[in-house]
Amino acid sequence: MVTLMVDPNAETIPDFTSEEFRFTRQAVLAGREDGTNELAIEILTNTWNAERERRRALWEAEREEREASRREVQQRERQAERDQGVDEEIQHARNSRAQSPRVNEAPNLVAGKPVPEAIEYPPARFAIKKLVERDYIELSYFTPEGREEAARNESVASQEIFTIAKDEDMFALKPVVNFKAKGKVTQDEDLTWEQLCIASTNFLEHIVIEKWPVNMIEAMHAFFFHLTNHKLRNEGVDGLKVLILYQARVRREWHRQIKNPPRDGIFDIGMIDGHALRTLKDQVYDAKRSALLAGKSFKA
Repeated sequence: MVTLMVDPNAETIPDFTSEEFRFTRQAVLAGREDGTNELAIEILTNTWNAERERRRALWEAEREEREASRREVQQRERQAERDQGVDEEIQHARNSRAQSPRVNEAPNLVAGKPVPEAIEYPPARFAIKKLVERDYIELSYFTPEGREEAARNESVASQEIFTIAKDEDMFALKPVVNFKAKGKVTQDEDLTWEQLCIASTNFLEHIVIEKWPVNMIEAMHAFFFHLTNHKLRNEGVDGLKVLILYQARVRREWHRQIKNPPRDGIFDIGMIDGHALRTLKDQVYDAKRSALLAGKSFKA
């Protein structure tokens, strides 16, 4: 293909009426008896325009060919960069494995050992962090549903995502998965009785694992034992709701006092307070009566 050096679109038509083209006009009219100067100018103009259109088409074809070649080169360069990135990641993974002292050790696969009858997931690391700091944490993290959700979140969360958090008098990077709860948390007041019983058992196991002081562990055991065996259980759904509310409010207040101890000491959470229960009971039954009078359904 002939390569054009000048863009035909930038060309301007010559002045075929000028003296410079006198001999050209005469040559065009040679042998024609009806030839005039105007006819010669028209022929030259039409010929030049037709030739320019041909050059324009050729220029456009060359431009498209150059653009296609440029895109192909860029695509090859991007692919080469991607290939190099993949190669570097593979090499990084190989180097990491080589530097790890245990990564190449054969795992202890026991032939014939059956699958566990029940697979239990640990609570979210956010919840464990709260236990380590002896802070209040919702029991929903210790329900089967909460532990399964934590397992799903752990599987998709990047371990290399960090947030800036204040640690005493300085700022530090902390993993997001350790720093923040994920998803909507069910408040203790909204738990079912079954969820409370299951979660409290798991909660008590983990405060032992996290080495809470013995007096705190004993207080929590006494609290949940007396709560889950209280006679209000015999009053049906409403009685259970009273116990659920009592657990949520009393345990939250207990942890608040753990962090900010009053001068006369922290109350005995293991002793169920009858007055507080009666107050909550009145609130639950009043709410039920109000809902019934208003023609609404009451949700315990």
